[in-house]
This record gives sequence, C-alpha cells and structure tokens, in this order.
Amino acid sequence: MNSRMKSEGLAFTAFVGSAIAGALWVARDWPVRASIGILVLGIIGVTLALCQISRDLRLQKTVQDRSAFEAPQIATEGKWGNIEIWSWIVGFYLLIVSIGFMLAVPLFVLTYSKFYGARWGLSIGLSAVAWSLVYGVFETILHVPWPTPLIYSVFQT
Repeated sequence: MNSRMKSEGLAFTAFVGSAIAGALWVARDWPVRASIGILVLGIIGVTLALCQISRDLRLQKTVQDRSAFEAPQIATEGKWGNIEIWSWIVGFYLLIVSIGFMLAVPLFVLTYSKFYGARWGLSIGLSAVAWSLVYGVFETILHVPWPTPLIYSVFQT
C-alpha cells in the first residue's frame, strides 16, 4: 500500500469520525429517549475512529517500506465485477418495489445463494433465517408500515 492510499484512508477515517462526532454534538441537547441510540452508537463510532487513526499513524511512522513483506495484490475484476454487483443491488431494489420487502428478502437470498453455488438445503435455510429476522424485527417488534408493492396495485384494479 503506497503512502497516498494510507493518507487517503487516514483522511476518510478522520472524516467519518468527525461526522459521527458532529452527530453526537447535535444530539447532546435532545431528550435521553430521543438521543440514546445516537449517543451509544456515536460513542462507539468515535472510539473506533480514534483507534483506527492512531493505528494508521503508528503504522505510517514505524513502517517505511514493507513492499518486500506484503502479500501480492489480488487482481481486480475490472468493470464487469462492478456491473455484476450493481445488477444484484438494482435487481433487489426492483424486487422490493414489485413484490414487497417481506417476500423480496427470502427470494433474493435464495436466488443469490443458489447463483453462487450453495446447495438447496443451505439456500432454503438461509432464506428462512432471513425472512424470520425481517419478520421478527421489522414486522413484529418495530411495526414498520410497508408501502404497497406494485403487484398488489395491479391485481386490485
């Protein structure tokens, strides 16, 4: 890793840490019930950002040239790898819009895992776990109001 990438990583960590610190600053006057999540996660985030910054600074000072000791870099896949990833993301979004979040999650997990070589038992098990988590957290605990999927509007008219 060259020094430019190290300094970019350091700058990014500093930016994220200061954004989280800004969120903590904004939430300081809020009622405890409204700010508890921001305070807890923000303190953890700022702590982790400070640990990462101190680690990056230590590594920059102690290691001048480790190119002889570093593992060879993995070849990137190029633009087709990015297109594949974005295709999955856009496909998942379209699935959510068309059939709804509750059905899209297990169907996406099943399709994704089978596409990348998982056995049927594992794919179905992962889909069931994903649906259980989505249903348990978003439907049962949080009572999230889901927008009406497009498929329902087609059958209602």
